[in-house]
Amino acid sequence: MSFIELWHSGAPLYQAGLIGVAAFGAAAFVLLFFVSAPYGRHHRPGWGPAISARWGWVVMEAPSFIGFAALIIVCNPAAWAWCVGALFLLHYLYRAFIFPFRMKGGGKPKPLLTVLLAVVFNCVNGAANGYDLSRVEDPVWGLVGLGVAVFALGVAINHHSDAVLLSLRGPGETGYKIPHGGLYRLVSAPNYLGEIIQWTGFAIAAATPAAVLFAVFTVCNLMPRAFSHHQWYLDQFSDYPKGRKRLIPWLW
Repeated sequence: MSFIELWHSGAPLYQAGLIGVAAFGAAAFVLLFFVSAPYGRHHRPGWGPAISARWGWVVMEAPSFIGFAALIIVCNPAAWAWCVGALFLLHYLYRAFIFPFRMKGGGKPKPLLTVLLAVVFNCVNGAANGYDLSRVEDPVWGLVGLGVAVFALGVAINHHSDAVLLSLRGPGETGYKIPHGGLYRLVSAPNYLGEIIQWTGFAIAAATPAAVLFAVFTVCNLMPRAFSHHQWYLDQFSDYPKGRKRLIPWLW
């Protein structure tokens, strides 16, 4: 089926879910430029009950893994879809069950409200992507190969950037430092850039409405967060490199 046919042939619940994702992404893009998401360095009181950041990550990321796996197992797609789907599953296996236990400062508070919003999004997004991918019978192999390569590039950028951040704190340290090395030489949020690139790659490989919308949502969600991160660095460190951009090397 073509991209348009996938949308029109989808179940009403699937279509409603994607419309909700689009609305959520548009709202996040606007609001997050004015209100920094209250997590990590941007945490502040006034957002209600909180849980530890470590368990917040597990609770909010696990539904993507579970929802995608459940739909793709039930629908039992072609072998190629299992291979592309493995990209999604491996990412969320790491994000939900490995990264939270590697992060430093995992005991810091994370507002329960933001966790619950993420749970709702990830339930819909994971299920919609698994459902969509399982219905594609005739992939464009050139796009699959290109998408997998782009995804791998994004993963490499994302993981290297996370490794730089994890290396900044020694045992018992809790403060923040200026990261250096890799794409931190060019932008303040290369981890976000890597995530945008990888989900763009997934969208190219899958070529489904859910995957494309997820890539667009990722941009809408992470661009304003990169803006907030960059401004925070400038406010906190007088020696912060002035030539660094926010998210896109040499441009923004």
